[in-house]
Amino acid sequence: MKKQTLGHQSNHVTKSERVENLWKKLIRQETDLSDETIAWMTRRILLLTEYMQYGCALIAYRKQNGEFYMGRGTLIHYEADFHRKYDIERIQNHVVYWDIEQQGWRTFQIENFLEWKPMI
Repeated sequence: MKKQTLGHQSNHVTKSERVENLWKKLIRQETDLSDETIAWMTRRILLLTEYMQYGCALIAYRKQNGEFYMGRGTLIHYEADFHRKYDIERIQNHVVYWDIEQQGWRTFQIENFLEWKPMI
């Protein structure tokens, strides 16, 4: 039996690569950023979401109204609160995270992401 491919993607594309390609397309549609910047953003967001599952990160992004925001976020309690495992493929255009200062779940649009760093 022949393996089926997903659209134009080969059988050898990882979940991370599929997600990064989707995010690149979405960011390209919403901004006029260079391909290099978009590739950097998608990779940094992927690393952020991987890290937040086990730790806390300082996240910087622009809110929808254009204001700069920097906060501490994590995904440590995601599974307990949402009763399912965290799956990066569920991220369409917003990244969800627990805001430690505001004590609530928040989101930011991927095209508004600026940078993050681990909190120790």
